[in-house]
Amino acid sequence: MTRGAPRSRLWTRRQTLALAMLALVAAPLVPSVAVAQGRAPILTVSRRRLLNETRQARALLEAEQRMTAELQARIDETKRELAAEEQELAERRSTMPREEFEERTAAFDRKVRGERREAQRQAAALQTAFRSLRVRLLSTIDAVLERVRAERGAGLILDRDETLAADPALDITDEVVAVFDASVPMPEIPDLESLLAEAAPSGE
Repeated sequence: MTRGAPRSRLWTRRQTLALAMLALVAAPLVPSVAVAQGRAPILTVSRRRLLNETRQARALLEAEQRMTAELQARIDETKRELAAEEQELAERRSTMPREEFEERTAAFDRKVRGERREAQRQAAALQTAFRSLRVRLLSTIDAVLERVRAERGAGLILDRDETLAADPALDITDEVVAVFDASVPMPEIPDLESLLAEAAPSGE
């Protein structure tokens, strides 16, 4: 009996070690089962994709690109008009009294500076307006994420773009995009004239 006791204790230790190893191997299977059942405690969503792929975000981007091109066309037309005016002034220099030429040149320079400032103001106003629209749209994301988190029974949703490594099965971006598209109203986007008029300095 004396020799049998150590052997019994050795066997018990081996059983304990085997069970511990089995637990380590089986542990990663638990989250996978939870994901398969739609109950993952942690989920991931790409905020970048939400800001680029939802129909509301696409509408903002398309409107901004369209208005930017329209504004640039206006600025280019103004540049052509100024270039033609400058050319006419240069051609009339030899037939114009020096004093009058200098006055008209100074007035033209002031006009050019004014047009440049106005073009810069309008471009900045356009960027500011769409930045504000995006911030307003961004403020609706949290409510959608919370709704999906609660429906999924998850404890946490992380930004996939800021996560070093994650199981692709945890990514529910497509689902959130679909919910966002279906539940969030389209943004109200003013036309270019209204946008620039609203941003114009008082008194204009």
